[in-house]
Amino acid sequence: MSAPKKVFLKDYKKPAFEILKTDLHFSIYPDYTEVKSHLSFEKTDSSADLILQGEKLELISVLLDGKTCEFEKTDTELKIKNVPAKFDLEIHNKIEPAKNTSLEGLYVSGPFLVTQCEPEGFRKITYFLDRPDVMTYYTCTIEADKKLYPVLLSNGDRTASKDLGSGRHSVTWKDPFKKPSYLFALVAGDLGLLKDEFTTVSGKKVALEIYSLHGTQERCHHAMASLKQSMTWDETRFGREYDLSNYMIVAIDDFNAGAMENKGLNVFNSRLVFADAQTATDDDYNRIDSVIAHEYFHNWTGNRVTLRDWFHLSLKEGLTVFRDQEYSMDHSSQALVRIDNVDDLRNYQFAEDAGPNAHPIRPASCFAVDNFFTSTIYEKGAEVIRMMQTMVGRPGFRKGMDLYFERHDGQAVIIEDFAKAISDANHQDWDQFKLWYSQAGTPRVSVQEKYDAAQKIYTLELEQTCPLTSKEMQEGMADKKPFHIPLLVGLMDSQGKEMKLQSSSLQVNTENKTLIHLKKQKEIFVFENVSEKPVLSLNREFSAPIQIDFQVKTEDLILQSKFDSDLFNRWDAWQKVYMTELKTLIQGHQNKKSLTPNPKIVEAFKITVQNRDLNPALKAVLMTLPSYDIINQATDVLDAEAFMHARETLRSSFAKESSEALLKDYEKYHGKNIFSQNITEIGNRRLKNTALVYLSYLPEHHSLVMNQLKTAKTMTDAESAFATLLNLESSLRDEAIDIFFEKYKHESLVLNKWFGTQASAKHSKTFETVQKLMNHPEFNIKNPNRVYSLLRSFGDNLSRFHSGTGETYRFLADQIMILDKLNPQVAARVSGCFDVWTKLPAGLKEKAHTELDRLLRHGLSQNTHE
Repeated sequence: MSAPKKVFLKDYKKPAFEILKTDLHFSIYPDYTEVKSHLSFEKTDSSADLILQGEKLELISVLLDGKTCEFEKTDTELKIKNVPAKFDLEIHNKIEPAKNTSLEGLYVSGPFLVTQCEPEGFRKITYFLDRPDVMTYYTCTIEADKKLYPVLLSNGDRTASKDLGSGRHSVTWKDPFKKPSYLFALVAGDLGLLKDEFTTVSGKKVALEIYSLHGTQERCHHAMASLKQSMTWDETRFGREYDLSNYMIVAIDDFNAGAMENKGLNVFNSRLVFADAQTATDDDYNRIDSVIAHEYFHNWTGNRVTLRDWFHLSLKEGLTVFRDQEYSMDHSSQALVRIDNVDDLRNYQFAEDAGPNAHPIRPASCFAVDNFFTSTIYEKGAEVIRMMQTMVGRPGFRKGMDLYFERHDGQAVIIEDFAKAISDANHQDWDQFKLWYSQAGTPRVSVQEKYDAAQKIYTLELEQTCPLTSKEMQEGMADKKPFHIPLLVGLMDSQGKEMKLQSSSLQVNTENKTLIHLKKQKEIFVFENVSEKPVLSLNREFSAPIQIDFQVKTEDLILQSKFDSDLFNRWDAWQKVYMTELKTLIQGHQNKKSLTPNPKIVEAFKITVQNRDLNPALKAVLMTLPSYDIINQATDVLDAEAFMHARETLRSSFAKESSEALLKDYEKYHGKNIFSQNITEIGNRRLKNTALVYLSYLPEHHSLVMNQLKTAKTMTDAESAFATLLNLESSLRDEAIDIFFEKYKHESLVLNKWFGTQASAKHSKTFETVQKLMNHPEFNIKNPNRVYSLLRSFGDNLSRFHSGTGETYRFLADQIMILDKLNPQVAARVSGCFDVWTKLPAGLKEKAHTELDRLLRHGLSQNTHE
């Protein structure tokens, strides 16, 4: 295998050709598919030769203006020299979808043929200028056996259908909008259909269609309702009306990611479409709602306005994540959605920023553009856009979005074009702010405060730092410039009441929210007429994706957790209390000391559980401890045994002291309105199942957990009880595994949960279990959902993947080698489990390094190598 080669943003060049129109003809047969393309070209660089990308294609013929021509062909390119200024090119090639295990290009998923072209899959279909800044009009004709493939779909409007005789038929689709090749889609098969209709704000009727395996249509109603709700929201919030006469979604089981926003024909992983109470949890329902919205919102932020090159992927993904988060907040509790989003960001993106693969939102180089689909590109990209909205307020942000669409509809643009539209519309200078796109890492802001009682002056000194990442040092970066960090701020008195803010440093956005802006490495902010020493509430709503270093008394944090008007900071204060205590317990375990949790914290937890006035969903998140990933970020060494001891000790103490109140919450909400998807009932179930986890630390309640599993009528209750039982050092664990499997063995998506929950358990036999599951008849290493459920879940399980003697590392490395031959994208994602290796204790670090070195010497795809 040849050594991977890096691609650099600085080497970008405009395309030397335009493709004025593209006519595609697919002839589908059982063992192969023939593809004929008719492309109309126009030169933009008179001296350029035509170089088309193509991989794993059997070339049959090439005609230039109807005549044979000379060409040069390699494994990845087709080159034609001395082409005229305008010309037509006809290419005929053959592909074998059934042998395509990469799930890119055209491939087989069960009884269907389906495409995935983002980012560079179209070149596995036919030779093409496979890059996002080459936009063209597509016409696509598909012909196939009528019995095997009665449904033939592509982008745009269906313009013709024909019976070809001999049991074959064809359908022609024409997309009225120009698009890049990564948004092309084709689906063929015998699919069931759920139909509905949406009337846009201007009165246009849009046919809505969700295709999936026959017999699954009843599970698509939630997805259809989410789609209609998304369409209404985008019209109301951002003035974006849908532009085609139909909108189609296809659900399949074999898909590398979650979903794909192909223009008018979205392809979804079925786990993000199918939902009913017996097979989908409340979290699944919410996730489906969010992802359906996300892919629909791409119609404008990604499709109508697309990206110039893959280094600017966050232009569409960060922006669309922001939009789907705003959608979720508008249809639920804004604070709770924000808490969940930030918790995910801290667990995954902050860990990415702290690891060896840290990269900026707009990377400068890569080995494989497939690897850009990261938490940094998506979630951190969304946070940067949220900062823009925070600085100008919702009304100002809407003005900027309107200007963005007005300027760039139908274009392939870059991140700076978006930032300029928002800043221009609001008359702001964001040159410094745009450093968020080019500098990697999570900034840390240290806080020093001083109160002058005589002068009634409160002084806040903030200093920001962000060390160079390993990649930045390798690339020769000398230092980082200070970020522009917008911070929503508030002060509270000793009773928890808001204090009036007076400072020349304050700015107020169009929503009347108060901010300070940290732009220098160190700045001082002075607040006047402050009647008593305040309790600081900084970075409200998590207005900037930063870490804050601030020594705060536990008493002040507990006050903040009770009274802060910003619910995000109430939750965050509790997280800081928990983290302080966890660090103490970790240190005690490492020093072989027997420590008990701080009684004040245990009592404060009990008071929180006993508080009947708290919103149940908010109470549930206040009761939830930081994850192992968060603990790892806050400590110097990943000590899995100490982490687990500390977390289990704290949870056990909380359970013992609050058992009566926990049981009351459980009994109050258990079995009530179990099928309702009302946000209140979802919150009630969240609290009930959080209480159940704590009660499981008391042996007298183990039967309660088992009873919930046996009698569960919803997946929310079944999965919660199942996951809880798997962590018990009890015979109930094995019984639970058998019960869950027997009940759901015919439900493929639920079996993903069965695999994943076992791989994520903190039980001492987890690694042994994972090894056995590799040979289970329901495990298929070619199916991404199964691989992610078992192997990635285990690799992400810090408490078990990094415990023992390191034999887990060799096991996972062996699987990555196998996966890399089958599906490099999946292998690359699984290999991310090694990102934390630099924080391991010396012995384990050496063993992890040995396996990483073995992987590199083995020879890997560009995806996994990076």
